[in-house]
Amino acid sequence: MPQQAPYPGQQYPGQQSPGQWAQPYYGGPGQFNGFQPPRRRGGALRLIVLAFVLLIFIAVSVAVLGSVLGNKSDDNTAQPGVTGPSIVPTPSSNPQKGSAEDYLLNADLYRTGPLAEQNCPAATLGDGSLAAQKVYYQKLFKCLNDAWRPVFKELGQDKPDPGLVVFDKPVTTPCGTFEPLSGRVLAFYCYGNQVMYTDVKQMNRAFGPKQDLAYLMTIAHEYGHHVQGVSRLFYARAVYLQDHPDQELESSRRNELQASCFGGVFSKSVEKSYPLTNRLPEFKEQSSNSFGESADTPEDERTHGLATSQGFWIQNGFNIGANKACDTFAVPADLVK
Repeated sequence: MPQQAPYPGQQYPGQQSPGQWAQPYYGGPGQFNGFQPPRRRGGALRLIVLAFVLLIFIAVSVAVLGSVLGNKSDDNTAQPGVTGPSIVPTPSSNPQKGSAEDYLLNADLYRTGPLAEQNCPAATLGDGSLAAQKVYYQKLFKCLNDAWRPVFKELGQDKPDPGLVVFDKPVTTPCGTFEPLSGRVLAFYCYGNQVMYTDVKQMNRAFGPKQDLAYLMTIAHEYGHHVQGVSRLFYARAVYLQDHPDQELESSRRNELQASCFGGVFSKSVEKSYPLTNRLPEFKEQSSNSFGESADTPEDERTHGLATSQGFWIQNGFNIGANKACDTFAVPADLVK
């Protein structure tokens, strides 16, 4: 492992809200979704406690992507178009060097270049069956690994490729047991075993097999959580929340929108071969209306960002085509609503 301080991070899915499929709620303290970082302690004791928490936390954290499912937001968040405009976030503060905040704002990941162009023609989703979705995801998953592996190497991280499970029956993971059609969960990434899980029935219910760009964005988003883990942004976020628990929801949105931005960066690498070149209006429409929360979602349940915010960051990653587009921790709060 590189000689670099470890950092954790997590998102906290909300409970069901009217008019939406809710993300699952997994209980209070003592269960994986109830993790609360300990208060800051001094000296070696703090380091020991922190290390213990990190080991538990890594085993049980989960990332979830929610679907609006046609409940389009009327929020007016500005959106970059699929050909521009675009932003490259620039930190406006100077946190203590080596702190978790410094890492979130200035991670080496943001200085890596564009992903290499991939030869990745999309497989057909056919009738959307388990077998058809497996073929689609496995082909795209190979491209995701091929695209991101050189970035990890540049960061000095020699990690095995993550796993992939496509399920239509209950699955038991280090992050808990998940039923098909649970709440509004389309897919999730479990940090405990570095595996992505996608729900066949939920994807069919939400999109059907003809809206393949939704499948692309879903798996690319979940892979974005793997990128956060390998690059150690995942760790930085949880350490940051130890001292800023009041920022839990906003931090969750920054985390989720960053994963979506990484998904947009990957989408750029397959633009010509997938192909996306002649489907950019569809890409923009799908990214801005299919994922995240609606304007009527209660404030205390906004963990993933509004659909328009999701669209903003997916498209921003695509437009810039490099990870410097994805420093969501450096932008004003109105860009992570």
